[in-house]
Amino acid sequence: MMNNVAKMIVIAGISIVLTACNTPGGTRPETVVAPDEKAAEINVSLGLSYFQRGEYKIALEKLEKALRQNPNLPSAHNTIALLYQRLGENVKAEKHFKQAVQRDPTYSAAQNNYGVFLCQQSRYEEAEQRFLESLKNPLYSSPAQALENAGMCANRIPDQTLAESYFLKALQINPNLAKSLLQMAKLRFLNVNYEDAQAYIKRYQSVAKWGPSSLFTAIQIASKLDDQDAVASYALLLRANFPDSDEAQQVKKGQY
Repeated sequence: MMNNVAKMIVIAGISIVLTACNTPGGTRPETVVAPDEKAAEINVSLGLSYFQRGEYKIALEKLEKALRQNPNLPSAHNTIALLYQRLGENVKAEKHFKQAVQRDPTYSAAQNNYGVFLCQQSRYEEAEQRFLESLKNPLYSSPAQALENAGMCANRIPDQTLAESYFLKALQINPNLAKSLLQMAKLRFLNVNYEDAQAYIKRYQSVAKWGPSSLFTAIQIASKLDDQDAVASYALLLRANFPDSDEAQQVKKGQY
């Protein structure tokens, strides 16, 4: 049975920028490791822990050992795929994502992670299929996250109608998903539905901290609704907290 902690790994958003670098460590002599399913699960947990702390070399060693102990462990393939993705080793990452979902098609976290990976490679239709596969498991604990990721991916096509459908489904499951609320505010603004856009940005404000993108969207909406007090208030927050952002420069030039 796969390790529960490792199985729950989800890349929260497709906006994460992955830094490409070389795989840590040089060539190491292969060591013979006796098959041991329990030890493999322990090494996946250790690998995940080192990965989360940024100690990639040790994480890779633990995960490689886990796969030698149990080559059929989906959580080991999923976790090492995420590590290779972080390291910019996309060929190796995809190989292990495929192994994870082939060995357990109901492994929703891996399906979701694979979808995020594919979307970042601009393989949008394949990515959407992985997100949909993740939703087939009724026991999946993060369906709203997969739907939100599907929406973010559809935005990159761009397909605004498809993106909106996914964001709305995600918000039906979890009304407090910040990314989905912000994206709905942006989409409704683009569709000239400023009242709805304002409602979504207010919902976003109640569950998340302001960032330059969300403040800029709030300024755009308030401007279209001719609420100059709100424009001034949001602009002040933007200049005070994110003075060097592109959004702050645009507002300074009146480009909103």
